[in-house]
Amino acid sequence: MKADSQTLSGVCQGLAQRPADATLSSTKRWRYAHPTVFYRQCTGVRLISLAVLALIGWLDYITGYEFGFFIFYFIPVAISAWYCGRRAGIQIAVGSAIVWYLSDRYTFHPYSRAYFIYWEMFMRLLSFLTTALTVARIRELVLNEERMLSELLQVRQELNLLRQRDGGGDLSKSK
Repeated sequence: MKADSQTLSGVCQGLAQRPADATLSSTKRWRYAHPTVFYRQCTGVRLISLAVLALIGWLDYITGYEFGFFIFYFIPVAISAWYCGRRAGIQIAVGSAIVWYLSDRYTFHPYSRAYFIYWEMFMRLLSFLTTALTVARIRELVLNEERMLSELLQVRQELNLLRQRDGGGDLSKSK
């Protein structure tokens, strides 16, 4: 516990030593990897994910059951969960399991028991759901961390204003 408080103390001192506007400008940079970059285009992201899913399903179908495309089904699941959140990730995960099932079914993959295809679909569904929920949770953590950093920087600015008003100097210049 002591190491955690020392680490937090070091982080706060590091924030205090940086100029406020430099820290704020670095947090306001938006890249395509940021979870909220397509916030207003969630429908578009879902449609693109569905199109990619359909393409993967079609490729899986035309190549036959001997050439596995299982790993590629995670792409639209992860994209939807990262940019649109948990609900979209779960929807695309279920869609991925259904598309995989249809592709496997129509390629006439022989199974020794009839229920094995359902078992495989269930296992794949669990894999897709696990990916969707994990990516969505990481997204939530990133957004929460950014919110907390923003609040911390705002409080630091308020503290600097109070210290300057009381004659204590700027917190970012002290060690």
